[in-house]
Amino acid sequence: MNIINIVSLALTILVVVYGVFMLKREDKSKGDIVDRMKNDSELKSVSLKLIVPLKIQAYERLLLYIERIQFPVLVKRVFHPGISRIDFQFSILQNVQDEFEHNLAQRLYVSEKTWQFIVLAKEEVLQNVNAVFNDNPDADVAMIAQKLASFENPMGENAVVNIKNEFNSL
Repeated sequence: MNIINIVSLALTILVVVYGVFMLKREDKSKGDIVDRMKNDSELKSVSLKLIVPLKIQAYERLLLYIERIQFPVLVKRVFHPGISRIDFQFSILQNVQDEFEHNLAQRLYVSEKTWQFIVLAKEEVLQNVNAVFNDNPDADVAMIAQKLASFENPMGENAVVNIKNEFNSL
């Protein structure tokens, strides 16, 4: 055998070995990708198992908030005989705001649209309370309580519908 055949054979062997090495390396990286995809899928599955119950709890808490700021419920909770006008107005406004702040973290689990309905429902209540007090400066607290208790909360109802729709789309 001459030297050219030996070099040619050696180069061929090196190219084949290099090719096999590259194929093995590519297979290994594909396996890593498959493993990563599997792990990502498992991570998403675990995330969903943790997040869905939190979302459900958020929907429940926000529905409860809307229920608690409905005028009949709110008046019944805050009104008591002998309360002054100023204390009654302040208590109602403070109650609505405190409940809202208590539920702020639920914003994380609902859509921006749903959250806006919650905010609008709260604002509707605050505006209506202030309007009743401003429009009836001479009315006694019992009369104001009665007027407030007869009010409806259309934005609150819209919020409830939106929360239910979002829940049903889980």
